Amino acid sequence: MHVKKNDKVMILTGKDREFTGEVIEVDPKNLRVKVARRNMMIKHRRPNPITGEEGARVEKEAWIDASNVALYNEELERWERTHIRWRGFGGELFETRKEARDSFDEGEVPDPIQKVRVGKKSGEAYD
Repeated sequence: MHVKKNDKVMILTGKDREFTGEVIEVDPKNLRVKVARRNMMIKHRRPNPITGEEGARVEKEAWIDASNVALYNEELERWERTHIRWRGFGGELFETRKEARDSFDEGEVPDPIQKVRVGKKSGEAYD
């Protein structure tokens, strides 16, 4: 997925369009996210006379499809598309995993080559 927990995102569609917020939960299997205090829904809770709980209207965040949010860039003050790069020797970014692996010496290659999300317009690394 292109967004992770604690990322600052901008909502692109729906009733909260153009609002920003922090991702509080991610569901990669169903490709959806929850954004803090955005896309709020009301859930009615029934009273329970046995435990003494009263009925209430509870507000909570609803799921948003991941395609309807994008990473927010503070410098550009708008959302930004990202692409994947691979971190090689000295923190240099490469387009393919093979190029990043080849930048290391024979014995120094880390087992997982780190994948990095990079903004297309700003060039900023988000990981």
